[in-house]
Amino acid sequence: MFKDLSGMFEDFGFKLVVIDSLLEKEASFAKELEEMKEKYVDTYEKYDFECIPEMVEYFENLKLTNEDLAKVEKLMFEGGNDIYFLLMPYWDGESDEFDIKSVKGFEHLPNLKTVIYVSMCDKELMDEFEQAGIEVEY
Repeated sequence: MFKDLSGMFEDFGFKLVVIDSLLEKEASFAKELEEMKEKYVDTYEKYDFECIPEMVEYFENLKLTNEDLAKVEKLMFEGGNDIYFLLMPYWDGESDEFDIKSVKGFEHLPNLKTVIYVSMCDKELMDEFEQAGIEVEY
């Protein structure tokens, strides 16, 4: 379905979790994302459960800088993350297009200390974080 075309993460859903953790920080892409949001999300008028193609393409191609990756200290696996509503403004959290099958690439996050698990993937994926010494909160 969707892919991380930057090649950094095996799973697009996991890339979204990483991007979500950067939305409140001064990320390299913040200004560009705000422009995309104004152009595509704020003007979205369809009341259906489809992704905005331009936003999907933007996130698929987004290359996170080393500085961005270093700012990630905590990840939250939860269906209410803001990132999902940038892709699908009327998402109800019930469909599976953002489900995470792999967390491969978390090794690129040198300062990741905590992962909060609520949903969006099989709980077993949290084992990879724990084995790497990263605290997982359930």
